[in-house]
Amino acid sequence: MTGNIDLKLNYPVLPGQDIELQTLLKSAFEKLDNFASLAPVGGSLYDRQIASDWLSQPGYLIDPKDVYIASGGHHGILVCILTAGLQNKKIVVEEFTYSNFKAIAKLFGITLIPCAVDMCGLKASSLSEICLKNKPDALYLMPTLNNPLGTVMPLDRRTEVVVVARKNDLLIIDDDAYGFLEETQLPNFFHLAPERSFYIYSFSKPFARGIKTSYLLAPGQFSESVVEVLRLSATNPSPLFSLALNEALVSGKLKSLIKEKQKEGNFRQQKAKALLSDYELYGHKNGWHLWLNLPAHIKSSELDKRLIKEGVSIVPSTTFSASKNLYDQAIRISLGGETDFNRVIKGIEIIKKQIAFY
Repeated sequence: MTGNIDLKLNYPVLPGQDIELQTLLKSAFEKLDNFASLAPVGGSLYDRQIASDWLSQPGYLIDPKDVYIASGGHHGILVCILTAGLQNKKIVVEEFTYSNFKAIAKLFGITLIPCAVDMCGLKASSLSEICLKNKPDALYLMPTLNNPLGTVMPLDRRTEVVVVARKNDLLIIDDDAYGFLEETQLPNFFHLAPERSFYIYSFSKPFARGIKTSYLLAPGQFSESVVEVLRLSATNPSPLFSLALNEALVSGKLKSLIKEKQKEGNFRQQKAKALLSDYELYGHKNGWHLWLNLPAHIKSSELDKRLIKEGVSIVPSTTFSASKNLYDQAIRISLGGETDFNRVIKGIEIIKKQIAFY
C-alpha cells in the first residue's frame, strides 16, 4: 500500500460518483442557452423555487423569497456574518465546533464563547447562563449533525434553544453540512425561529466536492443586506452548477445518492467502531467521521505528529476545541478521505499501534 492515508479530509465520496457528476454537468452544459449569461444575484426564481421545495418539510414550508443561492458552505457562513454585522462581536459555539468557523471568526475579530454540550447537543441551560454573563450577539451551531462529535439535537432541545435565543435577542446560524446523513428529518432553526435564524445547506458533501453551491435561508429583515453581500462577495451563482444541481434534485438522483451515502457511511462507521472497540468513541450511525477519546496520558497534538511520520493524517481535538485551554485528549478520524475502505482500515490499524506505543 503506497501513499499517505487520508483520515483527515471529510468528504463522503462513492466509487463511480465522478462519472455521474460528469454526465450531469455535460447535460447542463448542453442546455445552457448562453454560457456567458449571468444568473441573478441570489439565484433565479426557478432556482429558488427548487431550493424551497428541497428545504421545506411538512408543517414548515419555505417561501422562495427567503432562499438565496450562495457559493458553498464557507461562503454562506461569511454572508451570514457580514449581513448581520457580526464582525468584532461575540458568538456562542458548541465547545467542539467546526474548525474553519474558528478560522473565520479570527478573520473577523469575533470572540467565540464555548457552550457545554451533551449527547443531545448544545445545552440550553448553559446557553442561558452565557447570555446572562457575556451578552453574546449570536449562536453558531451544527445541530444535525455536529462536526466532530456526530450528535443530533432532538426537537425538544431545539425548542429550548429557541426560547433562550428569543429571550436574549440572539441570532442563530444553523450550519447543515452533514444533516443529509440523518434519516429522520428534523426542523432546522429557520423552520422554528425564522425571525432570527440563518440556515446554510451546502452541497459539496451530499452531492460532490466540485459543486460549490449552497442554499441560504435568512430572516426577512436582512433581505436587502443578503443580496448586497452576495453581490460583493461572489457576484452571481454559476448557471452551470445551478442547472446540474436542479437536475439532480428534480430527477431524484440526489435523493438516491444520499441514500447510498447513508448506507456506505453506516457500513464504514460500524466497521471502524468494531476495530476501535477498546476505546471511547462517538459517531453518528451513518457518519463519515468518528471521535476517539484518547487515554489520559496521550495528547492529540503529539499523536498527530507521530501519525504524520507514519503516513496517516487525522485531526487533533485542539483543532475543534473552542476553549481557551484547548482540549487535547481526542482525535477525529474521517472515513471519507479514502474511496478504498481498505486504506481506512490500514490507517486505523496504524493509529491503534501508535496509541499502544505510549
